[in-house]
Amino acid sequence: MDTTGLRSKTVKPKPEAQQEDGLSDAIMLADYHAVASGGPIVICESVPAYQKRNKKDSLPLFVQEHLHWPVIGGRVDVEGRVFVSFVVGTDGNVYRAKIVKGLHPDFDAEALRAVQLLSGHFSPAICGGIARPYEMVVPVLFLWE
Repeated sequence: MDTTGLRSKTVKPKPEAQQEDGLSDAIMLADYHAVASGGPIVICESVPAYQKRNKKDSLPLFVQEHLHWPVIGGRVDVEGRVFVSFVVGTDGNVYRAKIVKGLHPDFDAEALRAVQLLSGHFSPAICGGIARPYEMVVPVLFLWE
Protein backbone atom coordinates (compact mmCIF):
# COMPACT_ATOMS: atom_id res chain seq x y z
CA MET A 1 0.00 0.00 0.00
CA ASP A 2 1.42 3.40 -0.98
CA THR A 3 1.15 5.71 2.04
CA THR A 4 2.73 8.77 0.43
CA GLY A 5 0.76 11.87 1.36
CA LEU A 6 -1.36 10.04 3.92
CA ARG A 7 -2.13 11.45 7.33
CA SER A 8 -1.59 9.45 10.50
CA LYS A 9 -4.00 9.14 13.37
CA THR A 10 -2.88 8.44 16.89
CA VAL A 11 -3.76 5.13 18.47
CA LYS A 12 -2.99 5.36 22.18
CA PRO A 13 -1.12 2.33 23.48
CA LYS A 14 -2.61 0.27 26.28
CA PRO A 15 -1.76 1.63 29.76
CA GLU A 16 0.70 -1.20 30.43
CA ALA A 17 2.48 -0.43 27.15
CA GLN A 18 2.75 3.26 28.07
CA GLN A 19 4.37 2.43 31.39
CA GLU A 20 6.69 -0.06 29.74
CA ASP A 21 8.16 2.38 27.22
CA GLY A 22 8.29 5.37 29.57
CA LEU A 23 5.80 7.45 27.63
CA SER A 24 3.02 7.49 30.21
CA ASP A 25 3.40 11.27 30.52
CA ALA A 26 3.71 11.93 26.79
CA ILE A 27 0.85 13.11 24.63
CA MET A 28 0.97 11.62 21.14
CA LEU A 29 -0.08 13.73 18.18
CA ALA A 30 -0.66 13.05 14.51
CA ASP A 31 2.14 12.46 12.02
CA TYR A 32 3.83 15.83 11.52
CA HIS A 33 4.32 16.07 7.76
CA ALA A 34 1.22 14.22 6.64
CA VAL A 35 -1.20 16.40 8.63
CA ALA A 36 -0.36 19.34 6.38
CA SER A 37 -1.26 17.34 3.28
CA GLY A 38 -4.84 16.74 4.47
CA GLY A 39 -4.82 13.26 2.94
CA PRO A 40 -6.64 10.17 4.22
CA ILE A 41 -5.91 8.91 7.73
CA VAL A 42 -3.55 5.95 8.25
CA ILE A 43 -3.22 4.18 11.58
CA CYS A 44 0.33 4.01 12.91
CA GLU A 45 1.38 0.54 13.98
CA SER A 46 3.80 2.03 16.49
CA VAL A 47 4.54 5.45 17.92
CA PRO A 48 8.08 6.61 18.69
CA ALA A 49 9.54 4.58 21.54
CA TYR A 50 12.13 5.93 23.95
CA GLN A 51 15.19 3.67 23.90
CA LYS A 52 15.99 2.92 27.53
CA ARG A 53 19.58 3.10 28.80
CA ASN A 54 18.83 0.44 31.44
CA LYS A 55 15.88 -1.37 33.04
CA LYS A 56 14.99 1.50 35.40
CA ASP A 57 15.23 4.22 32.76
CA SER A 58 12.25 6.13 31.34
CA LEU A 59 11.67 9.25 29.24
CA PRO A 60 10.53 11.37 32.23
CA LEU A 61 13.51 10.14 34.30
CA PHE A 62 15.98 11.01 31.52
CA VAL A 63 14.59 14.54 31.26
CA GLN A 64 14.56 15.03 35.05
CA GLU A 65 18.17 13.82 35.37
CA HIS A 66 19.32 16.39 32.80
CA LEU A 67 17.45 19.44 34.13
CA HIS A 68 19.31 22.33 35.74
CA TRP A 69 17.01 24.33 38.01
CA PRO A 70 16.90 28.01 36.95
CA VAL A 71 17.28 30.64 39.67
CA ILE A 72 14.93 33.59 39.09
CA GLY A 73 15.77 36.79 40.93
CA GLY A 74 17.55 34.83 43.65
CA ARG A 75 14.51 32.56 44.14
CA VAL A 76 14.69 28.83 43.56
CA ASP A 77 11.27 27.90 44.94
CA VAL A 78 9.34 28.31 41.67
CA GLU A 79 7.46 25.15 40.63
CA GLY A 80 5.38 24.09 37.66
CA ARG A 81 5.21 22.35 34.28
CA VAL A 82 6.48 23.28 30.86
CA PHE A 83 4.91 21.48 27.89
CA VAL A 84 7.36 20.89 25.05
CA SER A 85 6.32 19.80 21.55
CA PHE A 86 8.83 18.14 19.26
CA VAL A 87 9.02 15.93 16.20
CA VAL A 88 10.73 12.54 16.36
CA GLY A 89 12.27 12.08 12.93
CA THR A 90 12.69 8.85 11.02
CA ASP A 91 16.25 8.74 12.37
CA GLY A 92 15.10 8.90 16.02
CA ASN A 93 16.36 12.45 16.48
CA VAL A 94 14.43 15.37 17.99
CA TYR A 95 13.48 18.21 15.62
CA ARG A 96 11.44 21.42 15.88
CA ALA A 97 11.27 21.48 19.68
CA LYS A 98 9.11 24.34 20.91
CA ILE A 99 7.21 25.42 23.99
CA VAL A 100 3.47 24.69 23.88
CA LYS A 101 2.76 26.02 27.38
CA GLY A 102 5.46 27.76 29.35
CA LEU A 103 6.19 28.65 32.95
CA HIS A 104 8.88 31.35 32.75
CA PRO A 105 11.42 32.08 29.98
CA ASP A 106 14.30 30.59 32.04
CA PHE A 107 12.36 27.40 32.81
CA ASP A 108 11.13 27.19 29.20
CA ALA A 109 14.70 27.43 27.87
CA GLU A 110 15.88 24.73 30.28
CA ALA A 111 13.00 22.41 29.35
CA LEU A 112 13.84 22.84 25.65
CA ARG A 113 17.51 22.12 26.32
CA ALA A 114 16.71 18.93 28.26
CA VAL A 115 14.25 17.66 25.63
CA GLN A 116 16.75 18.26 22.83
CA LEU A 117 19.15 15.93 24.66
CA LEU A 118 16.67 13.13 23.83
CA SER A 119 17.84 13.29 20.21
CA GLY A 120 18.88 9.83 19.04
CA HIS A 121 17.12 8.09 21.94
CA PHE A 122 13.96 7.13 20.01
CA SER A 123 12.91 4.52 17.52
CA PRO A 124 10.71 6.17 14.87
CA ALA A 125 6.96 5.84 14.44
CA ILE A 126 5.92 3.21 11.90
CA CYS A 127 2.90 4.07 9.77
CA GLY A 128 1.88 1.78 6.94
CA GLY A 129 5.16 -0.10 7.34
CA ILE A 130 7.21 3.07 6.81
CA ALA A 131 9.17 5.09 9.38
CA ARG A 132 7.49 8.50 9.64
CA PRO A 133 8.14 11.77 11.50
CA TYR A 134 5.83 12.02 14.51
CA GLU A 135 5.01 14.94 16.79
CA MET A 136 4.92 14.47 20.55
CA VAL A 137 4.27 16.71 23.54
CA VAL A 138 5.86 16.00 26.91
CA PRO A 139 5.41 17.79 30.21
CA VAL A 140 8.67 18.78 31.89
CA LEU A 141 8.14 19.02 35.64
CA PHE A 142 9.90 21.49 37.88
CA LEU A 143 8.77 20.33 41.33
CA TRP A 144 10.49 20.40 44.72
CA GLU A 145 10.71 17.02 46.38
